[in-house]
Amino acid sequence: MTASTSNVIEKVIRLDRNTFESALTCAVHVLNNGGVVALPTDTVYGIASLLSHSDKLYNIKRRNPEKPLGLFISDVEQVRKWGVQTVDMPTLRRLLPGPVTLVFDRSIRLPSAFNPATRKVGIRIPESKFVQELCARLEEPLAQTSANLSGSASPLSVQEFSGLWDELDLVIDAGAIGSEAGDHKREGSTVVDLTLDGTYSIIRDGSARIPTEHILRDSGLTATTDFSC
Repeated sequence: MTASTSNVIEKVIRLDRNTFESALTCAVHVLNNGGVVALPTDTVYGIASLLSHSDKLYNIKRRNPEKPLGLFISDVEQVRKWGVQTVDMPTLRRLLPGPVTLVFDRSIRLPSAFNPATRKVGIRIPESKFVQELCARLEEPLAQTSANLSGSASPLSVQEFSGLWDELDLVIDAGAIGSEAGDHKREGSTVVDLTLDGTYSIIRDGSARIPTEHILRDSGLTATTDFSC
């Protein structure tokens, strides 16, 4: 085994009951020192950095700088801190945590350097104890995107983005995501625009459109034009 191969393997932590706490501690350390972590969500694997180091995600993905990143937060109470909340808390708690990204007008608390090309922000709380615990231990939200080069399929296992490992500081390996659902999880989160009071617009179908729309309609919101992608 070469030294370079050994270094790559050492940055991969297999997540299980025994390694959960040590993996969290390591991820917090890496992120607080400006690093980038690959982690499992309830849909696909993502890469994340602290909000203040989000430029690194663009470099790793070879991503168009005008294409916005999303945010991971730990609790729905934080939605109003980073976005202009337009739905009540009971509705938010029915949607999050889950495989849904909610798009709001951005809060003035967000730094202007983050997603400068848009006045909106996508906020998400994955149904992942690891991601939620990680966000709860950080002083700022996580900027995040899928762990793949722009234009390629979103990964359901760490092996699918092994070509990026050299550019990452830590990889949390929780095994294959959504093995029972097959490639359905690869569609990512359902993205919903909630910037207009009383209405919603589906920006991306994702993996949870039907149950998400049921919640939105049951909460009294009306659909506007849908843009499936």
